[in-house]
Amino acid sequence: MSERLTGRQRWLVGHAAALIAAMLVLVPWLTASLGGPAGYLASLAVYWAGFCLPVALIHLRPAGAALWSPRLPKQDRWLPALIAAQVAAVFAFGLVPHLGALTPAIAGLAIAMALVNGTLEEAAWRGGFLASFADRPRLGFWLGWGLFAAWHVPLALANGIVYDGGPLALVGGAAGLGLIWTWVAWRSGSLFWVVAAHVLTNLFAFPGLLVTNRFL
Repeated sequence: MSERLTGRQRWLVGHAAALIAAMLVLVPWLTASLGGPAGYLASLAVYWAGFCLPVALIHLRPAGAALWSPRLPKQDRWLPALIAAQVAAVFAFGLVPHLGALTPAIAGLAIAMALVNGTLEEAAWRGGFLASFADRPRLGFWLGWGLFAAWHVPLALANGIVYDGGPLALVGGAAGLGLIWTWVAWRSGSLFWVVAAHVLTNLFAFPGLLVTNRFL
């Protein structure tokens, strides 16, 4: 096994590092100039278009359809139960406290954001590293997880945005959930279960963010 990264691996890591560096500037600037909610949505749009989509298009194609398969070997058929427990915890602590303030408009925006963000983030952070670091799984695991957690630091710096538990809870929660999803993705060799987990997690977490910060 070569000690040096391949060109594709260097490109992926460099792209992720450049994203984080750029968003450390862009997120505070966009949320200050456009206002918290509008700037936050603009930041996500830049992130999706500038990082998630390019990574998915470039790195996932060689992996093929197997990367999206729900099939699990017999010894791993307990993984959906782990995912279900994690999602249930987010439902209980993230959504239930905000149910009284939930409106159709908030629900609709949360569903749209969850579908786009959950799918694109898993394709980029789990799928991109899973496909590109197949020859160096341990390095790919920790790089993918660490950079995913680090990407949430710029979001924590958003002006006018309040997070349940504060900015440290945002970054710490992303690190904790990201560790679970990264482990499941690498163990199963598939994005199916982590995409489902991420979309549902966002679906139950985003309404509180939208309500608290008066997005609509």
